[in-house]
Order: sequence, then C-alpha cells, then structure tokens
Amino acid sequence: MSQICQWLDESLEIRRKDPSFAFELGQQIHRRLNLVKIAYENFLERHPDHNGARSAFASFLTFMRDEKGALTQWNRVILSDEKNAAAWNNLANHYSSLALESDQSDFIKRAFNAYDQALSIAPKQPLYHNNLAVALGLKDFRREAAAHYKISENKIPERALKHFKTSHKLAPENFVYAADMAEAYLSVSPLRKAEAQASWRMTRKLTNDPRQLEWVELQVAFLEIEDGQYAAAEMLLKKVTDPTLDTLKAKVIAAIKSVRKP
Repeated sequence: MSQICQWLDESLEIRRKDPSFAFELGQQIHRRLNLVKIAYENFLERHPDHNGARSAFASFLTFMRDEKGALTQWNRVILSDEKNAAAWNNLANHYSSLALESDQSDFIKRAFNAYDQALSIAPKQPLYHNNLAVALGLKDFRREAAAHYKISENKIPERALKHFKTSHKLAPENFVYAADMAEAYLSVSPLRKAEAQASWRMTRKLTNDPRQLEWVELQVAFLEIEDGQYAAAEMLLKKVTDPTLDTLKAKVIAAIKSVRKP
C-alpha cells in the first residue's frame, strides 16, 4: 500500500496532464495488488489455520472492493475460532459498510449481531464499544437497532452515548473516543448542554495540535446553535482559521443563517 501511495503521489502532475498515463498507472496498480492477492492465497493454502493471515487477507480484499471474498475470509476465521473478538468486530464493520452502500436492512441486523458477539467476548475493548456506538448513531440504522435491542427508536441515541462513555472510560487518554462521546450529546433529546460542555472541555485537554483544537471549537459551535446561542457560536468560529476546516466552518455558518430569523 505504501508503494502504491508513492506511485500516486509522484505521478499526480503527470496524471492531470495525461489521461492515458492515469490508465496505465491503474493497470500497474491492479497488477501489483493481484500479486499480493496471489501471495495471500498461496500462504493460506500452505497454512489454512493461520487466522492472523486470513484476517489480514480479508482486510486486503475489502480494500480491493471484493466484498464477497472478504466476507468469506472473515467467516472462515470465525468458524475456526468463534471466540475471535477482533474477527467479529471487523465482520461487523464490514456489514455496516455494506449496509450503507446497498441499503439492505439484513446487513444492519448482521452488523449488530456481530458487534454484540465481539463485546460478549471482549467487553473491555474500547474500540468495539466505540464502533457499536458509531453504528447506533447512524440514522439509517435506527429502526433496525431498535428492533434488535427491543427498545424504542428514541432510546437509541442514549444507548449509543452509553457505549461512547464506556469506550472513553476504558481509554480516557484517547482523543477520538472522547470527541465521539462529546459529539453524541447532540443526538440526545432533550439537550443536556451542561454535560455536553463538560465533555468538550475534557476533550480539549486531549488535543495534540492546533487543528484538533479548532475542530473542537467548531463542534462546540454546533452545540451552541442547538441551544439557540448563535452569538456564542459565532465567537467560537472566530477561533477557527485553519483552511482545512473551511468546509466544516461553512456548514456551521450556514446552520446559523438557516435558523436565525431575517
């Protein structure tokens, strides 16, 4: 993958000017990936019980957009070792992606079942709690999630927040888990602003660079908008100057304009 990324970076200008070169590079990448695929297949033919290699192969096939092949490999890992929590988690993520791409509710049901299996095996793994919480937070998954967990749809955001909190508790120094937890408060009704603000203050302390800090300010601005505090949101926007955040900043500005009376 590093080699392919290098090819893409080094050929950026050429590909812009010469479409035929872009086609040739695509063919070269396909040949390179096919060699890796063959290497995986040859290795697994010699070592069919090597679940680590089979899991890596499944991830590789996912990258190649071979969803059927990836599912076959994940399922073979689980058939070989039904207590492999990582395999269950990866299978769940794969089903979630397929559900978003195909709009098939059956994939959503399979995803939640796989997340449950992963957490039943490794309940103290923060990544699995976070992944399940992210899936619960998807509006397209809410109906199936409610049916799966036998609760009303309006209780799903609270359930997602619960798993985000668990993930943060298990890995309190992880910025991503803290930010996901803080952001989840926006979906909970009624708005628990004080709790959300406290969560964002804690997340600020975990930032590692100025861009992360500015991203947090944008998220807090969304919270202020939800509470009708538009002036406070605009004050936060003044702190955001990183050009890579311009698109998200524009969304916040648009959100303020849409709710403010002319």
